[in-house]
Amino acid sequence: MWRFLWIVAVFSCNALMPAYAQRKSMPSAATNENKKPVAVIPFQLVDKHVVIPVLVSGSTDTLHFIFDSGAEVTVLNSTTAARLHLTSTTQAFMSGTNNAMAKTAVTTLNVLYIQEQRLPYVKTYLENLDDLGPVDGIIGVALMKTFIVKIDHRNRQLLLYKAGKTPIGNTGRLLHFQLNFTTPVIDASIQLPDGTRLAGHYHITTGGDYGILFNWPYVDKNRLNTLLPTINTDRVQDMLKVLYYINSSVPSLEVGGHSLKNVPVSYSKDIDDLGVFTEVAGSIGYDVWKDFTLTINYDRKELYLE
Repeated sequence: MWRFLWIVAVFSCNALMPAYAQRKSMPSAATNENKKPVAVIPFQLVDKHVVIPVLVSGSTDTLHFIFDSGAEVTVLNSTTAARLHLTSTTQAFMSGTNNAMAKTAVTTLNVLYIQEQRLPYVKTYLENLDDLGPVDGIIGVALMKTFIVKIDHRNRQLLLYKAGKTPIGNTGRLLHFQLNFTTPVIDASIQLPDGTRLAGHYHITTGGDYGILFNWPYVDKNRLNTLLPTINTDRVQDMLKVLYYINSSVPSLEVGGHSLKNVPVSYSKDIDDLGVFTEVAGSIGYDVWKDFTLTINYDRKELYLE
């Protein structure tokens, strides 16, 4: 089971730097009606991860990147970087669980191609991703800053639209989200076994291989470790240490006017994905989002659920 906590903050060896990937300048949204996508990308599902084909400048090899809305920086498998003879230009410190810091190499991809679409000068962090299987990298916020992204789980397609107005004909329920650092956050509520409902703010993490992954302060505050039955446990190697997860379920999750029953949940004492201005209860992952078509308009902070 994979539960990698994407970077909350990135520090260069010399100074504090925001964890933003490069953004492509886009035309004005005033006349953009977004009738058709600029790219329709079939994706594979690899261990609950949406995996799309990409190319990088200087190579004809097709690479396979996970798309994860919770990935605040773009990551390239260090094994892939070595194969492509990509060298590090600098180093940075990345925060993992519980604000622990790890130094990692950084490089810049001159161009990242997704079909005919180009993302220039993508800052990329090199990490060993071999445990994820046939995966060369992860991309999230860098893609959402450039395009409106639609994830069609039923047809296994990732659709990209020009930034601006949300595509015409979208029939989904609109939710407005906030940003915690650069990760989208929405409101949702869970039902406990005794019938009590708990509201909270949750990261939208389409690449998480779970239903809900709670932050430990939220678990501790609401005594979820005593109120939720333990189904089983997992031992998972994070980028810094081995983590131990308790797996359980909640009777229901309410999100965007939808009620989902018997949702799997997990927590660990080492998981504390901090909120900037407000408490973050946790992250909502693939086991929830797989039942929807999601359209994420990052610039306008809009999420549509169909």
